Amino acid sequence: MISLVTCCKSPTQQTLQEQNAAKTVGTEHEIIAIDGSSPTVNVAAAYNRAALAAKGDLVVFIADDCYLMNELWGTALSAKFSAAPELGIAGVAGTQYFFADKSSWTAAGRPYVKGRIVYHPENDELFAVVFSADRQDTPVVACDGCFMAVRKSLFDKCLFDEETFPGRHFYDLDFCLRAARRALVIVTSDVTVSKRHQPVFDKEWREAGEEFLRKNREILPASCADSVPDPEHFVPSAVVDLKGKVSARIIC
Repeated sequence: MISLVTCCKSPTQQTLQEQNAAKTVGTEHEIIAIDGSSPTVNVAAAYNRAALAAKGDLVVFIADDCYLMNELWGTALSAKFSAAPELGIAGVAGTQYFFADKSSWTAAGRPYVKGRIVYHPENDELFAVVFSADRQDTPVVACDGCFMAVRKSLFDKCLFDEETFPGRHFYDLDFCLRAARRALVIVTSDVTVSKRHQPVFDKEWREAGEEFLRKNREILPASCADSVPDPEHFVPSAVVDLKGKVSARIIC
């Protein structure tokens, strides 16, 4: 069973996400909806409470502006976790190398970043940020929190750090780094999400990033790659225009 956790800012948004999940998951599931209407909501604390209360053996966290684009994703994930007892987290985008002095998980560039995220902003654009062209599961040290499937038993060993990261940033990356020392973390191409908003790297994000680096200075850099990125030869991810090529309709 899958427990899908979402923290939405409005009832309309929540309803649309719930309908999208129910239509696409393809397996037994429950939805744990968190009231995210307050700008000061502690997402990490809410996620911890949801994870501990979840009935499923797989807990899926999805950002409030994300929707699933492919059907039967839940069936695919359940099979994946059942077949690999060492698997702890599966995301849709992440990195194999995390610098000690750069808080962005995309800082290593290609070929160290993996996965893809489709963006469908309100201006009606439709494009994909393709971090890698891999079509197989790839190990990473951290994945983006827009979508994370976590084995429920992993929460017996570690939780989101709600004290250090009380806002909306870096609780996901911090959790992954700690989880990666206990279980396998991967990016999978079996799940595709569309996101309504692009990242905003504002003051709050920068301050949380600095705290993330301070907290994890003893374990950074973190890597599961065979080589070390050269910042002087940074290779950016590809941006692919999808308008008119794929359906922008939210499945619900």
